[in-house]
Amino acid sequence: MSLIPVTDPSGLLERAPRLTELLPDAALSEALSRGDAWAVHAALSRRLEHEPPGPTRQLLAALVADRGAFVIAARPPATSSMLGTGVRWKGTPPRGAAPGTPFVAERTVTVLGVPVWPLEGYLVRSDGKASLQVIGQVPPSPGRSRRRATTLASVALGLCAVAGFGAMWLDARSMRAVTVVNGLSRPVDVRIGDEHWVVAPGTQEQGRVKQGSGLLRAVTTWPGQTPVIEEVWLPADGERILYNVKGAAMLEAVSSEDTSARPRSRSLPESATVLQPGEQLTVQAANWESAARAFAEAGRWEAAGRVASAVAQVEPRNALAREMAARAVLMLDSQAPANLPDALRWRDTRGYAAMLMHTWQEDPAAQSLALALMRHIGEGDTARARYSEHAQQHPGSPLAALYLQRSIPPPLGTGEAVTAYQSLAERFPNSPEVRRAWLEARWRFELEGSQDWSDIERQDFVVETSRLLKALEEKHPPDTLEALELDVRILLRAQLRDAATTVVRRYGEDARQRSWDFLVLAGRTAAAAGPEHTSYVMRDWIPTALARQPERVALLDLLTGQRLPREEELTAMTSPVDRAVLRLTRDTLLDPKRALAQAVKEPEAVLSRLDPEVSALLALELTRTGDARAKNLFNASLPLMLARDLLRKHAVSTPRNAGPDLIRLPPGLRAAATLVHARRDAQEGYPIFTQRLDGLARMDALEGFAVRAAGPWMRRAFDACMDTKAVLTPPPGMLLRGAVVEAQARQEDRRPNCEARIVTPTRLPLPRAARNANGADP
Repeated sequence: MSLIPVTDPSGLLERAPRLTELLPDAALSEALSRGDAWAVHAALSRRLEHEPPGPTRQLLAALVADRGAFVIAARPPATSSMLGTGVRWKGTPPRGAAPGTPFVAERTVTVLGVPVWPLEGYLVRSDGKASLQVIGQVPPSPGRSRRRATTLASVALGLCAVAGFGAMWLDARSMRAVTVVNGLSRPVDVRIGDEHWVVAPGTQEQGRVKQGSGLLRAVTTWPGQTPVIEEVWLPADGERILYNVKGAAMLEAVSSEDTSARPRSRSLPESATVLQPGEQLTVQAANWESAARAFAEAGRWEAAGRVASAVAQVEPRNALAREMAARAVLMLDSQAPANLPDALRWRDTRGYAAMLMHTWQEDPAAQSLALALMRHIGEGDTARARYSEHAQQHPGSPLAALYLQRSIPPPLGTGEAVTAYQSLAERFPNSPEVRRAWLEARWRFELEGSQDWSDIERQDFVVETSRLLKALEEKHPPDTLEALELDVRILLRAQLRDAATTVVRRYGEDARQRSWDFLVLAGRTAAAAGPEHTSYVMRDWIPTALARQPERVALLDLLTGQRLPREEELTAMTSPVDRAVLRLTRDTLLDPKRALAQAVKEPEAVLSRLDPEVSALLALELTRTGDARAKNLFNASLPLMLARDLLRKHAVSTPRNAGPDLIRLPPGLRAAATLVHARRDAQEGYPIFTQRLDGLARMDALEGFAVRAAGPWMRRAFDACMDTKAVLTPPPGMLLRGAVVEAQARQEDRRPNCEARIVTPTRLPLPRAARNANGADP
């Protein structure tokens, strides 16, 4: 032991006499000599960290823990808090201590009563009534740094967690649930924000997109293509956004919170809308065709036109969409008040025709429809001016020249038209569209404008037309259904049956071309050519989806002349619409009287699905008899709506005058007008055929409904003739009375008279009466 006494100016050895047990210790002695109590406590804490286990370590731990022995004078600190938040004292007297016994308490920052950050430690006393009395400040506790580090880490983690949860909350607030519905007939590529979907036809895709600071934009293209077909800004005032591509699908929002028998629902005609809380999306029609038909059957022509025209504007060569849209806008405009000027009355039709002219400048079929619409509303001169301006802007375009030629005289079916189109073909020898237009002019002229030709001249002209067509097909086979039908009619007119069926077979080798209209054309071509000249089986081309629909297959067989559906087949069909369509089509061939009586009772759903030739026969026959209900049949088909005035005038007029406008009509409609015209009322008071009908087969080489119905409709006229009471004219100077008149009336045979009036002029076979039960003729 050192003999040098330890100086202790602060008197720590008196307050903690056990410190002498730790001497001699240089660090401790130096701290004692300075009179710094906290320096002594720090020296003890440092020695405790390195002291091995034993009695000395236990002594050091006891001295370090007794912080009250190392108190120094200090000003009492301020403490204040509110609702447990602020600076408060933490510490209590030892259990069982007498009142006023000093103890160590720490000033601590608290939040809602929870201590979060330790500050200074003080030696205090309390009598249990007044506030704490501060004696002095004590050294920091050994664990204060650790507690502060833990608190800092906890605060940092808490802030990170709050920031993370805040970011997640903000992100969740900016997320929108999006449903994309594609009612088009082709897949579409939809991009909304950072999300991307390829939506198949008639389906829907769902996802969540981040809205960000701006509005959401939906950009739709065809897969793998750059041009945008639709760009829509989506609404931002809801959590569930619905995007209906081009507004093609028919959608409704049904309230799921309504517990009534008939829950509330609202239609969703917009392309982009918001589903309200408690609403569920219901798809009424997943594809545009079903949606447009549903709107039309409900009389909502504006909605039907909106859906069909939206599809016609973006889908190239979608003839069905174009025709449905054109019919809808015509129906909508025809319902306008009659006193409106034409500039307002045909506003929608004019706008739709302008859209076709502007959008599909490379599509001759679309331009033909636009020209037909403009002529129908009396604005053929306007269309001609537009095509003239287009031809001036594109002097080297064969299509621009073709459109202009179509809109100006001379009309098809005349020799002048053949010359004009031949000059156009010589100007553009490499354009298949122009050359086919020239061949069409030759074909129509041979049918209508060559009445004075001899048989040899006619045959030479027909053969030359078919030779020109074959040369064209070697380089440019038909790529549209309209071109294919023209080629088939020209070849059949030249009696080239093998060539006609061959061109159909080549066109049908591509499965994508096997539409409903193509199947009808293929079946009628095979029927007209005969099995020995047909190199395909039409039924092998029926798509699987169509083959699973017996009512559609039965209608296809009926339209192509394969077979007639039996009554038990019709009765077994579940759809009343399909049943009515099949029955009306069949009765048009077998029992025209029953078909006419039933047609005036059918709704839009049935009439709009009839073949245009069937509708033409029924509508024109009703018109001939003065029935105003023929209007419904005329309005059920776009070709009939465009040709109504021409067909009605031709069917009911006394002289037969085709005129240049009628020549432009499809052969099937012209054949129907010719057949009904032959059944106009005669002076005798009963319907008879008064002109030759052998031109029907020549007019329609595909033998459509007018040709096939000539026999049954002649049977009706023949029966009417046979049932008409004959008027006996006695010889001059002879007066017949009583039994003589009755006997002569019984002997009167009206059959030769009816044959002379009906069968002989038509050059059709004598109709056979129904057989008796024993199989013999009556």
